[in-house]
Amino acid sequence: MTVPSISFIEGVVDLFNRSGATEFEFRDGDVSVKLRRGVSAGPAIVATAAAPASSLLSAMAGVALAGAKTEEIVPAFMHGVFHRAPAPGEKPFVEIGTKVTKDQQIGILEAMKVFMPVVSPIDGTIAKISVENGTDVSVGQALMIVTPAGAGDAA
Repeated sequence: MTVPSISFIEGVVDLFNRSGATEFEFRDGDVSVKLRRGVSAGPAIVATAAAPASSLLSAMAGVALAGAKTEEIVPAFMHGVFHRAPAPGEKPFVEIGTKVTKDQQIGILEAMKVFMPVVSPIDGTIAKISVENGTDVSVGQALMIVTPAGAGDAA
């Protein structure tokens, strides 16, 4: 059995924290790691592994729970074209500084003439818009960053 390195685990936890995902599971032989984000709690780790990996799992828990979250990245959930406005020539859904609520539409992803809404994962304020209107984006690419309500904004 090969135990994943600390840098690999840190990378997985970092990607999980930056994504809008609520759950992630990794299995490799006897090693099983499950990351889960609860409604009222931050990220949590549930893990099982053979005895040699116990110190690795302790390190993972420290990495996942270290520091308060100050922003939420809104990633592209599919490959497509990102649209900031409901139609050409119309006003964008949001701008930097716009206050948003959880599940409020903040953009559109288009693939093969199918239009899917992009929504805010949390209540907060748009802190950054990472891609321009009409940009071709990949799965996981950051579209926007939302600062949580009460985390330094005037919400």
